[in-house]
Amino acid sequence: MRKPLLFLPGPMQVPEQVRVAGDRPLFSHRSSQMSELLSKLEAGCKPLFGTRGDILFLAASGTGSMESAVVNLTSPGEEVIVIVGGTFAKRWADIAMAYGVSVHTIDVDWRRGATLAEVDRALKQWPNARVIFHTWSESSTGVLNDMAEIGELVRSQNKIFAVDAVSGLAVSPMAMDDWNIDVVVAGSQKGLMVSPGLGVVAIGARGWEKAQQSNTLRFYFDWKKLKGAVPFTPALSLLLELDGALDFIHAQGMDKIFARRGRVADQIRNLVHRSGMEIYALKPGNGITGVIPLKGFDIPALRRRLENDFGIQIAGGLGKIKDTTFRIGHVGHLTEEEVDYFIQSFERCLA
Repeated sequence: MRKPLLFLPGPMQVPEQVRVAGDRPLFSHRSSQMSELLSKLEAGCKPLFGTRGDILFLAASGTGSMESAVVNLTSPGEEVIVIVGGTFAKRWADIAMAYGVSVHTIDVDWRRGATLAEVDRALKQWPNARVIFHTWSESSTGVLNDMAEIGELVRSQNKIFAVDAVSGLAVSPMAMDDWNIDVVVAGSQKGLMVSPGLGVVAIGARGWEKAQQSNTLRFYFDWKKLKGAVPFTPALSLLLELDGALDFIHAQGMDKIFARRGRVADQIRNLVHRSGMEIYALKPGNGITGVIPLKGFDIPALRRRLENDFGIQIAGGLGKIKDTTFRIGHVGHLTEEEVDYFIQSFERCLA
């Protein structure tokens, strides 16, 4: 077992066969070999997004993927709506404001996530907003937001729906096209089981149409440059890792991968309940468990002891729940041995 053992919302440890894939020899990114690799990666990613749209790969973090969506889908002064149910959802608003976009925020219950009624009220309050930014899997809370009804509502009003799936992709089943989502952004270091630094963006036809209308200044993140081309030096080792990860996922089958993620999530949440603590998210996903300990519990001491005595890293809370919660991440591949070791170590720390 490799240590530190990461039970973080990201990054997670990279499986051996994925690391080995990333160690393959590099080659020219101006070659047919590169074109073949990108085509294979796009084909492998589409089922995970649940889309027939295009997939772009960025040498960037998940935040870079988010920024690419903002600059391609908006124009300065244009009105947008951001649904804020956690620290990372707020990042949509921060990025948009940095580019001079007029941002309207819906502040929703962080434990519950957004409701259809709240989004409907916001659409009526700000009818000129053309893009709705939402977060499917909120990494600061562990909430997995319902997308289908909201996507249908947004589409019925001919608006663009852009979604952050950074900690949800390849962790829980996604159906981008069926949920009427136009753009989905993700990162490599969570469910995709790849080292940090690779952004992945799925773009549907309506997303491309909106990008044609945007006049926000952009260069590196201009989607048009990236479609079917390699305009800049790519993160080739990470793309090779992704190739190995997609082979791993599709060899097992997506249903089996998602079932495994769900079983691990259940094990972690059973541990939390047995320990007399509470799950923060009322609608949790498979990848992150936000935990509310008993009042007065020393969260920093737990994290220190897990790391110093057992070589395990977990995450603290963020934003307004920074001092009252901690987070256990299980977004990536975990073996039975690793899960059992974590459970035993956690219980020993509490004892």
